Amino acid sequence: MKIAIISKLWERSDPFSTGGTGAVVGNLAEGLVKRGHKVTLFATGDSRTSARLVPGALRPYGNKNHYSEIQEFGNIARAFTSSGRFDIIDCHVEYKGLFFSRLVKTPVVHSLEYGEISKEETAFLREHRRENFIVISKAMAKRLHFLNTAGIISNGLDFSFFPFNEKPKDYFLFLGRLSPQKGPAIAIEAARSLKLKLILAGKTSRTDSGYLDKYVWPYVDNKSIIYAGEVGFKKKIGLLRNARAVLHPHTYFEAFGLVPVEAQACGTPAIVYPGGASREIIAPGRTGFVVKDLSDLKRAIKKIDKIDRRACRDFVTEKFPVERMIDGYEKAYKKIVADSGK
Repeated sequence: MKIAIISKLWERSDPFSTGGTGAVVGNLAEGLVKRGHKVTLFATGDSRTSARLVPGALRPYGNKNHYSEIQEFGNIARAFTSSGRFDIIDCHVEYKGLFFSRLVKTPVVHSLEYGEISKEETAFLREHRRENFIVISKAMAKRLHFLNTAGIISNGLDFSFFPFNEKPKDYFLFLGRLSPQKGPAIAIEAARSLKLKLILAGKTSRTDSGYLDKYVWPYVDNKSIIYAGEVGFKKKIGLLRNARAVLHPHTYFEAFGLVPVEAQACGTPAIVYPGGASREIIAPGRTGFVVKDLSDLKRAIKKIDKIDRRACRDFVTEKFPVERMIDGYEKAYKKIVADSGK
């Protein structure tokens, strides 16, 4: 098949991306190419891929490269302008591809990976509900039950990149964007209360500067509460595999939650808040804990060393192999193309 995949420009789109969507799209593109498909990836110019790369921006958005709506929509439009070259277009840009999909004859599928959907966005999805959608968890499928869902396809990992570690070091880890939705302040409060070492790693945004100045930076002493910055893939793996546990106290509807899965792949248990797909990505009591509030989080931290790290690895390698993800997308693509009569 000739497949176009449109990715976000917030991060590189390759298996070693520091962003969740970038890593998933990167693994998807690599897997499809290996199976003989002709894949064109519309993503940042620094994405490392075996697919044909059409850059929408030279590099991801960041502190020196601010978000550009023109670049974002230009990247999407570039794919749709050449729609006749493809058997199917797969949009990993949330709802944005819906502005274009009715304008072309080529079949289109919209892969939704973000759970924090506004009322306005929900109304827009309802308006386009008969188009083809892929969601990444049962929780997301339930929340967006009105959509024409072509598949519920969990994110998958290439576990060869995530080495198992039986003996962690004495620290806890928060890995992800330092924003109110991800809950770094909750992780800090728990660590300070229990006098634990906590490492924070992830990107920041100027839009969150007020939150960070009030709830995060005052407590970062780089001794007990350490900010490691936005780390690359190799350092991320080192932090994950050596942590006693990953703290993931998100305060919004989490469509999937890739970080807890990556942690378990290394043998590291995860403690997560309940919104969204939390109970799909860990085995509560066996590979981590789903907790309801700060007090519950602290109780779970005290029990974390009772978790069998090998059970963590076994759980995710069974449930979330990258091959299963590729199978799911291939099946969905073929059905969508067949149903379109192309």
